[in-house]
Amino acid sequence: MYKTILGFVVLAGSAYGQFGFGIKLGVPATDAFEVVNTQSIASSQHFTWGPYVELRIPKNNSIELDALHRSYDYGSAGDGSSWEFPLVLKHRIGQHLIKPYFEGGAAFSRLSDINLSTLKQRSNFGLVVGGGLEFNLLFLKISPEFRYTGWTMDNFQGSMDTNRNQFAVLMGIGF
Repeated sequence: MYKTILGFVVLAGSAYGQFGFGIKLGVPATDAFEVVNTQSIASSQHFTWGPYVELRIPKNNSIELDALHRSYDYGSAGDGSSWEFPLVLKHRIGQHLIKPYFEGGAAFSRLSDINLSTLKQRSNFGLVVGGGLEFNLLFLKISPEFRYTGWTMDNFQGSMDTNRNQFAVLMGIGF
């Protein structure tokens, strides 16, 4: 099954478009959780980073998959991290060197290295929408963007609550 899906993706990429890849760097514009109990000091204002792959399909569209890593600091309770995997359909407007774009899709996340008693579940999923500009500089593509992720479930309960509405500012650097 895995080989069939991989073969289909490769065939679709060579027949209808081309592949792109790169790295995304960014910062969260909102915290990933809200501290309910003032005795608990927590912060998720760390960098987001990770690779992305893109299948460019006709009519200024592409399908992009990211693997974004983010760290968390729970004060005296320790630290942890998460991986987010957004899969978005991206549509670019125009044929110029600078192209505005918008995107939408779904995301899956997984918390790791966290051993807090308030942890309700490690996995989550949600919807992603965003937009930005793509600058084509020879073989390099620079794409600053603003992205919203609406998570469907709470990962924590008790002294911390999950902020299910999260915004991030990202910069894609790719080929």
